[in-house]
Amino acid sequence: MLRARRLLFCLLLALAGGLPVDALAAQVLLLLSEESSAFSEATEAIVSELRSAGHRTQSLSLPLRTDESAALTGNALIITLGTRAAQTVSSLAPRSLVLHTLLPRSAFEKFTTRGDDLRRVSAVFIDQPASRQIELLRIALPDWTRAAFVTSRESSELGQRLVASARDKRLRPVLEQLNDESELYPTLQRVLADPAVLVAVPDATLFNNRTISNILLTAYHQRSPVVGFSPAYVKAGALIALYSTPAQIGQQAGEAARAGLASGSLPPPAAPRHFRVGTNRYVARSLGINLDDAAVLQERLERSEGLP
Repeated sequence: MLRARRLLFCLLLALAGGLPVDALAAQVLLLLSEESSAFSEATEAIVSELRSAGHRTQSLSLPLRTDESAALTGNALIITLGTRAAQTVSSLAPRSLVLHTLLPRSAFEKFTTRGDDLRRVSAVFIDQPASRQIELLRIALPDWTRAAFVTSRESSELGQRLVASARDKRLRPVLEQLNDESELYPTLQRVLADPAVLVAVPDATLFNNRTISNILLTAYHQRSPVVGFSPAYVKAGALIALYSTPAQIGQQAGEAARAGLASGSLPPPAAPRHFRVGTNRYVARSLGINLDDAAVLQERLERSEGLP
C-alpha cells in the first residue's frame, strides 16, 4: 500500500512538472542473441544509461530456459541485441515498447510492423549510412573513382542506396546481386578486373567468417582495396574499416530507450550516430596507396557530418 502511494505521488509530481517523467522507474528487459563480449559491452552501456534515470533492468541470453520465458511479459520496454533476439521477440508481438539493436537495417525491415506500430517498435542499426560510407571513400581515396558492391537478395536495398550515394559523389559504381555464395568469387574476379574499391556490406550470406579470407585475397590479387565494416576486416587485410563500437551503439540505444519511456513513443529507427575508422598501413603500402592516419580520416568524416 505504501509503495503504491509513493508511485502515485511520483506520477502526480511528474504530471505537475515537479519531476521528469524519466524519474518514474520502469522495468526493462534486455534480450541478447548470445553471450559475447560485443553484446556485453553494448549491454553495459545501455544499462548505465537506463539506471541513471532510475529504471530497473534485467538481462537474459538466448536460448531461454523454460523458467525465463515468463520474463518476456510485463516489461515497459524490451531491448533486443542481435538479429536472433529480434526475431524471437518479434514473433511474440509483445504490447510493450520494443527497441532492436546490433542488427542490420535489412534484418529489421523484415520485422516491419503495421504503420501504427512505428512509434512502439524501433531500432538502432549496426550498419553505417550509405552516405557516410561513400563520403569516407571520397575523403580517404580521392584518386579512386570506381567502387564495387556485391550483394545478395538480403542486402539488395542497401546496394541500391550505396550506388545512389556513389553517383551523387560522382563515383562510378558497379553493383552485382548474387543468388548464391558459390557465385561470389567468379563475380569478384569479374568486377575487379578493372581495379576498384570493394565495399563489403553487412550481409552474412556473402561476407562471413568462411569467406572473408578469400574475398580479401581475391581483391588483393586484383590490386583492389577493400573497405570493411568491422575491426576484424582491417586485421584480416582490408585497407579501411568504418564501424561503430558496441558501446557507441549501446549508448545511443540507451538514450532512445530513455526517450521512449519518458514519452511512451520511441524515436524513429536510426543508423549509428558515432563511429570509428580503422586503417591497415601495411596493405596501403603494398597497394601503393597514400593513406592518411585513421584519426585524421575519422576527424574529417565527423566534420563533414557536423559532429562535435
